[in-house]
Amino acid sequence: MTDDVVRDDVTWDDAEAEDVLVVGPWQVTLRGAEVADVCHDGVLVLRGVRFITRDHDWRTADDTVTGRTVTTTGTTDVRVRTEVVSAIDDAAVLRSVIDLALTGDTLRVDVTATTAAPFRRNRIGLVVLHPPTLAGTPVTIRHPASPPTDHAFPLWIAPHQPATDVAGYTWTTGRTACTLDLSGDVFEMEDQRNWTDASFKTYSTPLAEPFPVALDAGTVIRQALTLAAVRRPGGAPSPDPDHTPLDGPGPTTVVTPPPTLQLLASSAPAAGRPDDDDLPGGAPILVEPALGDPDVAAVLAAARRDARGAPLDVRFVTDDPDLLRRAIDDVLATGPVVRIGAFDPSSHVTTGPLQRALRDAAAARTGLEVVAGTRAHFTELNRTIDRFGDWDGPLTFSVTPQMHDRSRAQVTESVQMQRWVVMSASRLAAGRPLHVGPVTLRPRFNAVATSPRRVVTNASVETGYGPQLVPDATDPQQHSAAAAAWFAAAVQALTVPGVASITLAEAWGPRGTPRRKGVGGAFRSRG
Repeated sequence: MTDDVVRDDVTWDDAEAEDVLVVGPWQVTLRGAEVADVCHDGVLVLRGVRFITRDHDWRTADDTVTGRTVTTTGTTDVRVRTEVVSAIDDAAVLRSVIDLALTGDTLRVDVTATTAAPFRRNRIGLVVLHPPTLAGTPVTIRHPASPPTDHAFPLWIAPHQPATDVAGYTWTTGRTACTLDLSGDVFEMEDQRNWTDASFKTYSTPLAEPFPVALDAGTVIRQALTLAAVRRPGGAPSPDPDHTPLDGPGPTTVVTPPPTLQLLASSAPAAGRPDDDDLPGGAPILVEPALGDPDVAAVLAAARRDARGAPLDVRFVTDDPDLLRRAIDDVLATGPVVRIGAFDPSSHVTTGPLQRALRDAAAARTGLEVVAGTRAHFTELNRTIDRFGDWDGPLTFSVTPQMHDRSRAQVTESVQMQRWVVMSASRLAAGRPLHVGPVTLRPRFNAVATSPRRVVTNASVETGYGPQLVPDATDPQQHSAAAAAWFAAAVQALTVPGVASITLAEAWGPRGTPRRKGVGGAFRSRG
């Protein structure tokens, strides 16, 4: 990938405060509660170490540092104690003490955490982020009760955990040999590039364990890790931390014709709708009605207003093929439609029965395009691609950078990973077109929630619907110049051969298209 994909002007108004700590061969960045950008003798060996709290719906707690002390002994021995309060919905659920020790060639993190209230958790524990430059690098995995096994960090994005039953790793990056030991739980690894995160993530507790787990107030959790790094003479040069092996599969090329740019129907309250002259014109509008809800007709009608005569791209949410067939007839009678899709409300993928209903609809109507795949993250398409063996039409998935982390570093770094994801999706598609999106700063729904789906009782959308009612679906930077640059950079990263359309933010409202440079200009010139 060329450097111009990640724009220099993608900066954010509320960038996190950072403190850089240099101790002997180590350099680390203290970014809130995270130990980030861990370098040894100038080589990036870990992207970060975090202690993460995730509730029963996989929502990540917000961490607030309440105290930090630094103790120095000589020039190569430093201890940092960080006190943290983790909150969900502004209510404290965990209080943690994170002790970082840097001694010689060893880095150690010890965590003692105590629940502040009764809490249903899916995960509480240490997270280690490995840089994506390790893709394809051999790694030896140590297990709690069995001999070590030899593997490699995945080159193509792994759909499932590339490492399980983990007690530690040994690997070499360039000339630096690393040994990581983990304690306090059993760990495993997932390929976070599935969600456009720039990392492989080692975490606890294994997903095979039952969740959620109810914890009483006062429950204590203790975990620790030790990283030893040694710079050895000779060997291969250390990788450039700003580039990944992905740069090979898909250099930036001119794509002719370029993907059609679309917008997502606004889900905001109707009172905030701007005048038609202030709306982007000519772009198809993607809309996601949930069949069976009383507001389906109102959702579609609002999308028609946003489209201003342009066609709709209708992606129904339903598990009923017969209801889908009737809904297709109904929507085609209301105006132009560029394509139809459908996704199960629980799995968020196009099931076999839904695929058959879509194929039947396309066969009965000349020129009707149908699309299948997932309305959620690329990982759902990656993990279910075998279900689409008989599907010869286009595939789709959405993109959002803030599934795991809302830091500004995460948002900006995700652009480079979007190229990784779209090239991996193109490989899975095997010649079938791709419709990418919606591309949104925050998730427009919780794809991994264990709580029941919200019951819709209102047939009107006057007060908003869908993402309007999803907690944290709106990024406070949505209308900033940085967000406009981010969306423009995302379009560039996702524009590769085989991508037929890219759907971006909502047409207007708090989750709407940034009104400054970047996205708006792209629509005027390409819409």
